[in-house]
Amino acid sequence: MTNLVHSRTGSLWRRWDLHIHAPGTKLSNAYGSGTDESVWDRYLDELEKSPVDVFGITDYFCCDTYFELIKRFKSRHPESNKIFFPNLELRLSESISKDGGHPNIHIIFSNDTAHCGEDRINRFLSSLNTQSIDDANIKRRCCDLKSESDFESATVTLDGVLGALNEAFGSTKPYLLAFPANNDGLRSTDSSSPRKVTLADRIDRECDIFFGNAGNKDFLLRTDRYKSGESLPKPVVSGSDAHSFNDLERLSGDVSGYPPTWIKADFTFRGLQQITYEPESRVYIGATPDVLIRQEQDGTKFLKSLVVNQVDEYHEKNGEWFKNVELSLNPELVAVIGNKGSGKSALVDILGLLGNSRQEAYFSFLTDQAKSKKFRQRGYAENFYASITWLANKIERKLLSDYGDKDKPETVRYLPQNYFEQLTNEIEIEKFRYEIEEVVFSHVDETEKLGKSTFPELEAEKTLQSKHETSSFKQHLRELNEEIVRLEEQSSSQYRRQLESEIAAKKQELEALDGAKPKEVPKPDAHDAKQAALAKKVDDLTSLLSDLSNTGHKTVSEISDLKTRLQNAISLRESLSSLVSGFYEKLSELHTKFSALELSSDSVVTISSDFNPIDEKIKYLNQRVKDLEQYNNPVFDDSTDYTVVKTLPDLRAAYTHVNKEVEKLKEQLGTPQRRYQAFIERVHEWENKRQEIVGDSEDPKPETLSYLANKLRFVDEVVKGELEEKKNARREVVRKIFSSKDQVLQFYSDLKSSVEARLVAVRKEGFEIEIDASFVVDNDFVREFLNHINQRKRGPFRNNHEALQEVSRRIQETDWSDCDAVITFCEDLINYMRFSGGTGAEELKVSDQAHDVKELYDFLFSIDYLSSRYELRLGGKNLNELSPGEKGLLLLIFYLQLDRKNTPLIIDQPEDNLDNDSIFKVLATCIRDAKKHRQVVLVTHNPNLAVGADAEQIIYVNLEKSRNYKFSYESGSIENPKINRRIVDILEGSQPAFVKRRLKYGIQ
Repeated sequence: MTNLVHSRTGSLWRRWDLHIHAPGTKLSNAYGSGTDESVWDRYLDELEKSPVDVFGITDYFCCDTYFELIKRFKSRHPESNKIFFPNLELRLSESISKDGGHPNIHIIFSNDTAHCGEDRINRFLSSLNTQSIDDANIKRRCCDLKSESDFESATVTLDGVLGALNEAFGSTKPYLLAFPANNDGLRSTDSSSPRKVTLADRIDRECDIFFGNAGNKDFLLRTDRYKSGESLPKPVVSGSDAHSFNDLERLSGDVSGYPPTWIKADFTFRGLQQITYEPESRVYIGATPDVLIRQEQDGTKFLKSLVVNQVDEYHEKNGEWFKNVELSLNPELVAVIGNKGSGKSALVDILGLLGNSRQEAYFSFLTDQAKSKKFRQRGYAENFYASITWLANKIERKLLSDYGDKDKPETVRYLPQNYFEQLTNEIEIEKFRYEIEEVVFSHVDETEKLGKSTFPELEAEKTLQSKHETSSFKQHLRELNEEIVRLEEQSSSQYRRQLESEIAAKKQELEALDGAKPKEVPKPDAHDAKQAALAKKVDDLTSLLSDLSNTGHKTVSEISDLKTRLQNAISLRESLSSLVSGFYEKLSELHTKFSALELSSDSVVTISSDFNPIDEKIKYLNQRVKDLEQYNNPVFDDSTDYTVVKTLPDLRAAYTHVNKEVEKLKEQLGTPQRRYQAFIERVHEWENKRQEIVGDSEDPKPETLSYLANKLRFVDEVVKGELEEKKNARREVVRKIFSSKDQVLQFYSDLKSSVEARLVAVRKEGFEIEIDASFVVDNDFVREFLNHINQRKRGPFRNNHEALQEVSRRIQETDWSDCDAVITFCEDLINYMRFSGGTGAEELKVSDQAHDVKELYDFLFSIDYLSSRYELRLGGKNLNELSPGEKGLLLLIFYLQLDRKNTPLIIDQPEDNLDNDSIFKVLATCIRDAKKHRQVVLVTHNPNLAVGADAEQIIYVNLEKSRNYKFSYESGSIENPKINRRIVDILEGSQPAFVKRRLKYGIQ
């Protein structure tokens, strides 16, 4: 009987029991007579209703019960999909255990009668000699065993079995050798006996499958099982070993000691062979494989089928294209293959459209780009519709001319080929870093998420205090930069030259004034008593004018000082009021957190304020200003006591009155007296002018010689030290800002441990991939920096192209994890602006190059452009330093290995920029891991992905342009002969990796 049962959905998980006995089994038959019709009917019905799909019908030293079952089962259940394989059980003469027990070895034959029919098996049994377990001299051919005692005493040697198999089947090998892991089997090997260890290793090498349990799996997957030499991983299956109807209860899968075996393969011998190539991923011993549990629990995350068809009114004027396309999709890895232009990208673009992919701009088949509109041009896409059915039976339908609904969530993650190429050549770093953050957040333990649903929310919660601190430090930084700008201006050689020029000009002015000192006029003789009295009165009043002027100047100074103090008091009052109100505002923001802890804010923190002293001071200062600016309408006469005149308006009125009196008296003086009086006034004016130039040495006014001399002395003796002091203070503030940012960075570092654990699984020699939390300079830093520079002015950043290169070079050379290096970067940029001409060159002023020096300093030293980010690194290099191929591989690993989303992942031909070695070593491994937690649809033309990743389903597509653009397809598993022929035709090319793998998979 030939049983070639293939699934268009590819390899699926199904229950297999490869070790079950039937009625009439030669030993330990507890069913009843093997010729009793009722026994057989009951047995066949039990198999038909059981959850097991594939059986290995086992008998000792023959396959009689298998062939009997095939005849009976086909007659009794002609519509059944159950599959059966002959399992020949033989007792070995050799022992490997300490107690000398004889283990049984099994031969599971192909059920394809074209390669392994009853005649071929009987030929083998005729070639196989047995010997008695009691007397090795008693030998018989296996086919000659008749009585129960014959079967009970018969044994075979391993060499005899291998020789007879070779004689009967040659190199075709339509069988698999199976051996027990327990019960006198491999795990019971007497390790103290070198002979038995050697024999056990040989049995291990020769056998393809081991009967055992889940506890044996790890041991038989190891490659160091042999005492010498490397071992191959081998699959472990569990069988019911049923010998009675009671034993058939084990088929339910819930009888202790007999766990069910699930195999992911076609119901064919080639399907069974797959587990020898994929022993870890194709066999599961236990209640239910994870993927079946996920399908049952989350049917909205698995694509069940795709339908593409013509609308009813379309008459194929512009080609047949998609007609009655109905594709079932495997829940694990689906590989779409075909020649160039065969419609591979069309299928995945359609899936992307139906799944509301946000990458529509990168579709290559359903594209709107003017130069490659293709199928979206008028007369094509609107004549076709597509629908996807999810495993939960939800259906999405669209015309191929429609667009994704941006108001609905993205139900698939689609990476079109065009999008992938853009990522690998012009990668959007910031966008990708955001994706990394979201993936890292998805890996954070629920207990660490603090009830937050996104990475930014958690970051804001964990780093709020650090950001408040940074804001406070920046205010201090701005104040320091204002002082530094002033001091730098004063420390410049140009500023000193200007001072020296101003002093020289003042000295020249003083020298000119000294040369113009009024010539002395002798005081007239006082012969005339009346004139003498008038002169004395003029002198007295002139002296009084001087006193009033001095008093007035002092009053102006006092009022100015009072108003300054008043403004300071008002500002202090407003600042404190704002501080208090800000405190209560911030406290109210924390109300929910206090409530969550069942605390009252008053029990934790309080603030008290008393503004009365400040208010009293403001009141006093206001009154003093008011008193000194009060005009009292004074009346002046000869009896006025001018010493009691205090207010500024009154003093000015008194000065005006006395000055008028002086002028009147002068008119009464004689010529000599007037001449002398004029001299006195000129001398007084000259002295005042000289004082204005020289200035008061104790409190010089601006623009005086004393003031300028003090400034020059300050420049020579104080500025340098004070400037360095301010710069040191600024460095400390930057360190504080950096420290606050470092706390944010620590938050990033603390979250990435689970992601690192995932990356360990794909690290291989020469491919060290890691994720790092680090400080990163914002992409627009160079542009923002140059925005502060007037590039029309002389300086190192005048040429935009060279400026970009210079700043970029400095960014690359800076260790941004080192605060001192960051400070050096900022200071070196400023120094470069000053001294870019080299040693001996004239110092340039930053103020001549920057639009606003203080704003430039605030920008540089606030380090706002320094952000905490995640970086994916490959071999120590970050994304910016990688080649397009390296970027591509890194990005694929990110989506495959780290992305925790469980929506279907669809990738269109990712391997174009990758070398085969990378694909096989890394990418295929990642795809294997990805399909464990999400459905993956992959368009590929590379065998290392389709075969190396062990695709559960292969979809071969073809678009025949010569036949009016007829689209056709074939679907099935790798082990399907028709499909693996397509694999060879489409994928093989000249790639030696596939030639080797072809032999492994039995592809002809």
